[in-house]
Amino acid sequence: MFEKDKKYFPKITDPQCQLKWNWSTLWLADGKTNSCHRCKKIPLDPNNFDQFHNLPHKINERKIMLSGKWPTVENGGSGHCLHCKKVEDKGGTSDRMNMLKMSNQAPPELYDDPEATTVTPKILELFMNRTCNMKCTYCGPNDSSQWNSELKKHGPLMDINGQPMQGFKYKLTNNNQRLLMDKTKEWLKRNAHTLSRLHLAGGETFYQSELDEVLGTLETTRSKHLELNIISNLMVKEERFKSVIDRIKNLVADRRIGRFDLTASIDGWGPEAEFARTGLKCEQFERLFSYAVEQRWMTLHVNLTVTSMTVRSVPLLLKKIKEYRKKNKKISVRAGACDTSSLRFHPAVFGSKFWQEDLKNIMDQWPQDDEQDRSQMLEMKGIFDSIDNPDPNPTMLKTFKHFLDQLDQRRNTNWREIYPYLDI
Repeated sequence: MFEKDKKYFPKITDPQCQLKWNWSTLWLADGKTNSCHRCKKIPLDPNNFDQFHNLPHKINERKIMLSGKWPTVENGGSGHCLHCKKVEDKGGTSDRMNMLKMSNQAPPELYDDPEATTVTPKILELFMNRTCNMKCTYCGPNDSSQWNSELKKHGPLMDINGQPMQGFKYKLTNNNQRLLMDKTKEWLKRNAHTLSRLHLAGGETFYQSELDEVLGTLETTRSKHLELNIISNLMVKEERFKSVIDRIKNLVADRRIGRFDLTASIDGWGPEAEFARTGLKCEQFERLFSYAVEQRWMTLHVNLTVTSMTVRSVPLLLKKIKEYRKKNKKISVRAGACDTSSLRFHPAVFGSKFWQEDLKNIMDQWPQDDEQDRSQMLEMKGIFDSIDNPDPNPTMLKTFKHFLDQLDQRRNTNWREIYPYLDI
């Protein structure tokens, strides 16, 4: 941020989370919003769009946190904050705790009234549509057009009882997607200058026409403190990638925005990572990431989604990141566990003892150049510290294998060849 003085979220009680006050995600293809990826999505009202950050559900969860309680079902909330609660109960470092360390991200209303529950968003994240050229194993039709096409062709996936799995059947697009996109652009024209961060996500963002629409909107505004962040799998044609980067460089040079961040999504390195993120080619990723490393004017991030399928390949990715840092120090790395819709892939399926050596290898390789590195290392460790079961969970292990066996049949793959150590 550009402010000289660092201001932090004026927390009154635990377990207040800055995300609940400062962050809104708009899932335009679903017509929904939430204030954390792990939290409940609630419907957007096209007729009252500008209130997306202060809908009754969001205000209620802020009030519960102000009362010193987690927004569990018992406390009148949605119960979707249990990931952070579980990590913290085990003494780990959670997403919530790391977010509280971020300065100059709190809504301005809180500095006059720390108990305010109707506030201005500081971080806006847009999932513009599902267009994607990949179909990661832990993803689904909500976020990938490739996943959706596969389900349309082969039918829904089945659970171990032979019933259609929730969330794994062909999904129709929300009829209001175009209207919501237009309203989002209108909101940005009026309010982009009030944001500290704008995240653009997919699907694959670089393949979405909406990306060009948002950049066009920013070219008509002046938001000199805004940090624009694009999240991408980097499986993009080089010409398209460089064209967009050049356009954003002009936004920065013209002071239309203050900073550009590129967040590269990759969970490990090598065959395991390529299987887990179906469509990933490490060679292609490295070519575009190497180009980005040379662009010293922008900031780079690497985001890992932690699943059982990529834990063992993380150290090699970390080695590569440390090599890249020799050319460009502005590369951060962050890890987060797969969300509740993908728990079949969570390392907890195999139990804490299974991963002891792998966790040691990850900790040994994790960069520790600054406080942010050390904080993110603790967050990674917290994912494994929060695993209650020392041994594999038989039911979840059966579900894990059953799910991958179905994908093998549809994709002509063989997960057991890639992950013999997971076939226990």
